[in-house]
Amino acid sequence: MDLHSTQEIWSTLKYLPFAVLLHDTQSQTFQANTQTQTLFDLNTNSQLTENDFNHLTLINPLSKIIFSIKSLFNDYLLPHTSNQILIEKQGNTFLLNVRLAHFNESLSMLVFELVKNNVNEEYNFDKVISSISTDLIDIQIDDIDKHIDYALKAIGTVANADRSYLFRFNKNNTKMSNTHEWVNEGILPFKDTLQDVPKSALPYFFSLMNDTYLFRVNDTSTLPKAALSEQIEFEQQEIKSVLCIGLRYEKELVGFIGCDSVKELREWTDLDLIRLKLVGEILTNAFKNIDYRKKLELAQRQLITANKKLNELANTDGLTNIANRRSFDRALKNEIRRCVRNQHPIALIICDIDFFKHYNDNYGHQQGDEALKIVASTLNKLCNRQGDLAARYGGEEFVIILPATDAKQCKAFTALIQKEIETLNIEHHYSNIAKRLTVSMGFYALIPNTKTLPEDLISNADSALYNAKKTGRNKASEFISE
Repeated sequence: MDLHSTQEIWSTLKYLPFAVLLHDTQSQTFQANTQTQTLFDLNTNSQLTENDFNHLTLINPLSKIIFSIKSLFNDYLLPHTSNQILIEKQGNTFLLNVRLAHFNESLSMLVFELVKNNVNEEYNFDKVISSISTDLIDIQIDDIDKHIDYALKAIGTVANADRSYLFRFNKNNTKMSNTHEWVNEGILPFKDTLQDVPKSALPYFFSLMNDTYLFRVNDTSTLPKAALSEQIEFEQQEIKSVLCIGLRYEKELVGFIGCDSVKELREWTDLDLIRLKLVGEILTNAFKNIDYRKKLELAQRQLITANKKLNELANTDGLTNIANRRSFDRALKNEIRRCVRNQHPIALIICDIDFFKHYNDNYGHQQGDEALKIVASTLNKLCNRQGDLAARYGGEEFVIILPATDAKQCKAFTALIQKEIETLNIEHHYSNIAKRLTVSMGFYALIPNTKTLPEDLISNADSALYNAKKTGRNKASEFISE
């Protein structure tokens, strides 16, 4: 919508006899009539930005979640339905009815009606429970604390308690810790001191809790002699009345939720009990969901790790820990395709340890395996570019894929291999060409096309290897196409 059309609409809306706020998403501006300017303490500029509302705090009256003025138009409100929000400004809180209407994709309007001033913390418990339940259905582990704190504040307020709290037991079910606590104004908190408390320190409390999942005491001074430990604890915390409900998970007591009265004795009603039990069940279900998610995420991580390990085992030679024949076959196909697309050369080297049967027969298979591992590790370290691959081809044969490498570069690479193998200086007195371990190599390089097959490279490199062996060994031979 263009500026002229927007101004025409606003020229009518601004004279309405109630608070109106217009938002244009194209220009990211707002326009407020006189009633809205007074209600929100806005300046009288014709156009406002989101920064002009920074002195206000907008709150969901049930969940207490804070949001921005822009989210009123985009996220929080449903069009043509009655909603409520809390507005905090200059230390005062106002409850407003608000309705949203859309003129088109870019232009929307809010209409506000003041409900009452100085909103206190009175809760409609039905709405509170609905809000708590909704918030905790799809709870995430990283934001559960704020929802538990809100739930404790809600139950503490509607029950006219001085404290409300949540205790969880450790894995061994021998100790308990106060994980969350709400205290009324002027009441001393005890959360920090109630950590890792042995359950054995409160035997009477846990005897009742294990049997009935309930501990309801209207006057702690009337506790029986068997509850001496509990009475001492309550006196230290100045608790006159206490109500606790056990939290059960798979029929096991895993914690409890409770309320205390400190300032005066409290006659806990069945309604108090039902409310506390309801909040406790909601929290228990939330913990179950989180526990399920944790187990599911752990199973997923374990599955990913197992699949990764299986993939490594399926593509790694069990003796030398470098790529195996299967991995080589797949990599060669992929690198040929990549070099075809980029019109790059590709080279393949086949290495064979000279007179390795003599080595095994005279030094033993265990030492032969060690020699294979050392040679494999040496070849693997030389393949340090992306796409380079050293693999065990079978027995004492190894293959090396070198993408983007022509014949001249490949020949230089074979010379480097011979130098590194010579440096290893592995004794081989039963070789017919040297007193140390040596390798023969055949290589082939070309610029592949769409008709080039992996078998072509393997066959030609193998022919070059045969020529290297035939003409003296301990050397590299190139296959040159006719």
